Amino acid sequence: MTTTYPSPELLYRALGATLAVAEAFPSSALENRPAPDMMTVAEIIDHLAFNLEYVIEPIAAWLSLPKASTSANGPIDRLQQANARVRDVLDKVPHEDWLTDIVYPDNHTMSVVRAALVMLEHDAHHRGQLVVVLRALGIEPPKRWADS
Repeated sequence: MTTTYPSPELLYRALGATLAVAEAFPSSALENRPAPDMMTVAEIIDHLAFNLEYVIEPIAAWLSLPKASTSANGPIDRLQQANARVRDVLDKVPHEDWLTDIVYPDNHTMSVVRAALVMLEHDAHHRGQLVVVLRALGIEPPKRWADS
């Protein structure tokens, strides 16, 4: 029996929707801290990028791809670059290898398909945070799947 997996297009669309939300913030709102125990908007966006980088780079190494450039100009640029890197790397994973376990720096493993699900879940959580902050600032968030 052959197992098939959906295209990573759903992940790409979700990451694009989150990027659109991040880009909707005026630069003056990036240091907004919605609550005392929360990260600032800039820190949330940077955290999103860091998570994508952390999850995708071991897969890139497994594929023998060169390390990603780390020359971002602020958190939104970093998120743009991380999104592009995820797409570039996952597009190179052969369909039959999505169940392959990848070893991460702390010596845990997860399959490529699980890594994609981890990125999707984390992304959705923080997109929700950012949408709430936009609304609290009186800014209409971008439509969820608009051209992403």
